[in-house]
Amino acid sequence: MTFGFDHMKKARFVRVDVFANKPFGGNPLAVFPDAKKLTPGEMQLLAMEMNLSETTFVVPPTPGSGADFRVRIFVPDMEIPYAGHPTIGTFYVLAKEGRIKLKSPMTTVKMEVKAGVMPVEIYSSKGVVSRIVTVQNKPEFGTVIDDTGLIADALSLSESELRLGDAPPQYVSTGLPWIIVPVKTRRVVEKASGNAAAFADLRKKLPNNIADLYVTCLDPIDPKSTTHSRGLSLVSRNIVEDPATGSASGCLGAYLVRKRLIPVSRVTKITNEQGYEIGRPSKIAIEVRTANDGGIESVRVGGSVVHMMDGTAYL
Repeated sequence: MTFGFDHMKKARFVRVDVFANKPFGGNPLAVFPDAKKLTPGEMQLLAMEMNLSETTFVVPPTPGSGADFRVRIFVPDMEIPYAGHPTIGTFYVLAKEGRIKLKSPMTTVKMEVKAGVMPVEIYSSKGVVSRIVTVQNKPEFGTVIDDTGLIADALSLSESELRLGDAPPQYVSTGLPWIIVPVKTRRVVEKASGNAAAFADLRKKLPNNIADLYVTCLDPIDPKSTTHSRGLSLVSRNIVEDPATGSASGCLGAYLVRKRLIPVSRVTKITNEQGYEIGRPSKIAIEVRTANDGGIESVRVGGSVVHMMDGTAYL
């Protein structure tokens, strides 16, 4: 019996866990390292089939972009301009497969995504990758959300549990926009539960219908961490929780430094913990560099990656 696989289009993929140091932690990702023969429609269908927060597809860079690789990042229902953990996981796979010539201790490559061309730093020793760092766009600080009652409703919290005052909910983007929502304690972070109807109402009232909420506090589980966070989004009318969010972590680091909610130096290092509430503990390293005038020069987000499995998709 034959199933005719030889006559079908094949696409190899690699599964990794990002922001983890052992299997089954961090944020899972599917990487298609050689996707130049796939159409955008096929990429979207594969992302839907993988049913992960993101799936990436590596294709040749646009001529004249100056990039080494172009990475297309898809969530199950659309392509997005940038995301942190997909960048880190993708370049771990490319380095592991020998597509990048590593120079100890750090190799810089350029990635083209819809948000632009961004540097990626690969740290290694004797050809073994230790961590990947994505250099994000300079932060853009957008709307401060005045309707804090609607934010609280979307998280099934009361307004009194939000920190407010010196830390109001605010749009921040370092490539992908998030609403940073500081709350008073870790118990409040743990208690938060997405309300899909309130999320939908919130989305209608905010710019570009973006309502991805990053709930955070300065009350971590690990005393070596700085923050304890959760990322909640409305996807296909359902609330989805992300185990580890690199894009939001960059936004968070920029927000903390801008608001001076933590001690700030020329290079401020932050460890953000996430994913504990859903059984996928993650540690995300954030580095915010500031200029002499206090303005933010750059935001870096990094972490380790675990290779989980390999496979082939048949289209």
